[in-house]
Amino acid sequence: MDFTYKAYKDMLDLIKEKGYTFCNYTNYEQFEKTVILRHDIDFSLEKTIEFARLEYNKGIKSTYFVLLSTDFYNIFSKKSYRILKEIKDMGHDIGLHFDEKRYEICDLKALEFWVNKEISYLESVLDCSVSIVSMHRPSKWILENDIKFEKIINTYSKTFLGEFKYLSDSRMYWREDVIRIIESEQYDKLHILTHPFWYSLKKNNMKEKLVNFINHSKKERYYSIKDNLRDIEEVLKVSEI
Repeated sequence: MDFTYKAYKDMLDLIKEKGYTFCNYTNYEQFEKTVILRHDIDFSLEKTIEFARLEYNKGIKSTYFVLLSTDFYNIFSKKSYRILKEIKDMGHDIGLHFDEKRYEICDLKALEFWVNKEISYLESVLDCSVSIVSMHRPSKWILENDIKFEKIINTYSKTFLGEFKYLSDSRMYWREDVIRIIESEQYDKLHILTHPFWYSLKKNNMKEKLVNFINHSKKERYYSIKDNLRDIEEVLKVSEI
């Protein structure tokens, strides 16, 4: 499967064609043939909103996981808030993307404490309830244990890794042929993870996508400075970077 918006749209159409119901982490038991779409926001909110709009235009709702401990975006900024609010207003669910390496975590009690702490921040910014967490680059401990929290759903629990057929495009690589698996209808429950960052209009390789992102960030940084520094054009014009 190509990492283009067209290819992703075609995958969604195929899922519909095969009779799957798009569901979330709380209502999947209501349907016999289900698919949960999950998106981890590792680098770019701007790329993510394209995915959210694409799904919304097709009448599809999915779950977007927001990473708080990142240097790439700030959920407290006006720009980030507007994007996340639009995603939420389109009916998509918001979850926490949690990096356990951010803290000194040695047991389940500490893990649950920090997960709940970050969720409280996310809820306060978006003024909504958050009850789902996905781990960012999960450790062996996370993957090998059926970790459950009192009030929070863990996407890496055995329910969603064992009862569902789990498919992921991590590092711009599908470890299994996602299209073939959907076409086969071999599984009644699909759990599909995508990273919107890797998708674009054109078919580019990983290096090209990363270079484009890095180059584009120069202009983003320029306009961020412009919002906070008067008359920047007198010193530096955007065409000069």
